[in-house]
Amino acid sequence: MYTSTQTRPITDTELAQILAVGREKNTALGVTGILAHKGDNCLGILEGDDDVVRARFEQVRIDPRHTNVRVLADESVAQRSFPDWSMAFQPLDPLMQQVPGFSDLFSSGQPIDPAVGLTRARGLLEWFRKHPLAPLTSQTAAEEEGPRTRAVNGAITALHDGGVTRFTLDVAAEHAGMTLEAVRQFFPTDRALLAATVERWTQVISAPLVPLISEKGTVAYLHALMAAHAEEPALMELLAYSLASASDPSLDGADYYRSAYRRFREAIHEGLIVDVRAGREPVTMDPVRGAKQLLALYDGLRLQALLTADTDVVMEFDRAATRMRRGWSEQYEQPSYWDIPVASDR
Repeated sequence: MYTSTQTRPITDTELAQILAVGREKNTALGVTGILAHKGDNCLGILEGDDDVVRARFEQVRIDPRHTNVRVLADESVAQRSFPDWSMAFQPLDPLMQQVPGFSDLFSSGQPIDPAVGLTRARGLLEWFRKHPLAPLTSQTAAEEEGPRTRAVNGAITALHDGGVTRFTLDVAAEHAGMTLEAVRQFFPTDRALLAATVERWTQVISAPLVPLISEKGTVAYLHALMAAHAEEPALMELLAYSLASASDPSLDGADYYRSAYRRFREAIHEGLIVDVRAGREPVTMDPVRGAKQLLALYDGLRLQALLTADTDVVMEFDRAATRMRRGWSEQYEQPSYWDIPVASDR
């Protein structure tokens, strides 16, 4: 258990990236705990095997974003206090609270998770939440949200509660604490609000993960995105709905869904090009075909997860992607992408 001080202001986006990358790394290492930010102050709790925890803490200690790092306790425990690794902070954008691993520790009246138990960790979290040297700096969500954002947040809550099939503007307005007329000023139809919700919700989930493409590769990025979506079944259902809607050009929002999917596929395509040039994928892999194959796997597993109860989308993605990448090492019969001159390479 340790405290530290930030050496510079850190934005919501940076915090979300720290959460996404840290959650991926700590889960792989078997590390659980929490990193809480309030003002310029931080409280971190790490649980796991001795050597792993010491190594992770050393990375924190030398991180240039921290100073005044002080160990509050270093002790053996009979059992863990935290089920996974999470972060608590006070985002100005309320949708940041949808990022997997976000803890609402600082929400007004929010009790600490009972799973933490009557431990020193719980006592430290209570102290940190209330300590006068780390005052609340952000305004409440209601003060920060505009009516358009409130409507989208209301839609997300409605989708969590009732899914796409029961979604209406009336239900979204009720969850947003707005009148139907107020919501219709921004979104005249159900589909218009759903399109805006897809855009905002997917952006909040994916933005912190995008750096993984350049750091670890496109397959690692899709793995992390799959894991994030697996924690949000309502979002997976909404995305399946949006893909189905895109198949009918006459429907409101279909053009947007088609355009968004093309952009996503192009991002995967471009990521694979970078992977080949960086040596992460074999030169025999055609990025155009590779992108189509990866997305067929990615989309297909998400759909299966909605229709079956026994589909572990992350595990199945990893197994299938591993076999797919082996196949990429084989030479295609037709000329590969890399045999065709590209304007930027001339």
